[in-house]
Amino acid sequence: MARALSTTFNVGRLRCHALEAGRQHLDGGAMFGIVPKALWSRRAPPDDRNRIPLALRCLLIEHDDGLVLIDTGIGNKENDKFIDIYGVENRGANGKTQLEDALGELGHRPEDVRWVINTHLHFDHAGGNETLHGLAFPRARYVVQKNELNFARHTNERTAGSYLPHNFAATPFQLIDGETEILPSIRGLPTPGHVPFHQSILIESGGEKACFVADLVPTAAHLPLPWIMGYDLEPLVTLETRKRIYRRAEAEGWLLVFEHDPNVISGRLAQEGKGFGLVHQTLLG
Repeated sequence: MARALSTTFNVGRLRCHALEAGRQHLDGGAMFGIVPKALWSRRAPPDDRNRIPLALRCLLIEHDDGLVLIDTGIGNKENDKFIDIYGVENRGANGKTQLEDALGELGHRPEDVRWVINTHLHFDHAGGNETLHGLAFPRARYVVQKNELNFARHTNERTAGSYLPHNFAATPFQLIDGETEILPSIRGLPTPGHVPFHQSILIESGGEKACFVADLVPTAAHLPLPWIMGYDLEPLVTLETRKRIYRRAEAEGWLLVFEHDPNVISGRLAQEGKGFGLVHQTLLG
């Protein structure tokens, strides 16, 4: 029996859907930075190329202003070499992407999406912004941090492999600067470290809060404070950002939604010895 491509939950009066837009497979050592393989491989067993499976999870919110989509996965523009290197599995039925299939499972089409919010512009978060023929969500307003777009346009030898211009060059962004209420109940929350202008998305309704943490905490296995990706450009900034966000998340009872965990969709933080663990986890069915 095929797995469902969406998992539905409520944040106050907002109905939200975690959408499974496929998977990629990245090097486990790069994903866990300085953490020894003997430790991280217990939580994320690698394949024979030392890669671990990672979800390409997006979040759809049913909002009074229309459907809001946070991040767009990898899309359909990459060649076979790219797909092999990164172990991309995101093809849907009838030439569509799996993200389109996930939307369709809920009765929606790309044309129904009114807002697209990018946490940042790496290929696995913004690759589905555009197709080979134009905007993937033609009736949507696209939102990103102003300084993130500028950062993506001026790459160097370290960053060029992650920021691919065909994912964002033609996107007519609505730019925000710093912490911003994008829509009522939906806020862009700067969470730097992975890249300098990374943002997480905080959703608040009816006294409940959820946070789509994106690459601040890509999987539940990355919850320990020093378990920081080798991909992070500013790991010590990531560390301080996590400390700040964890304090708020625990105090305010946030539901954390994980973009890349292949099994754990969400959970709430709780003190676990000297660190943090998850309670009330939702697992991919």
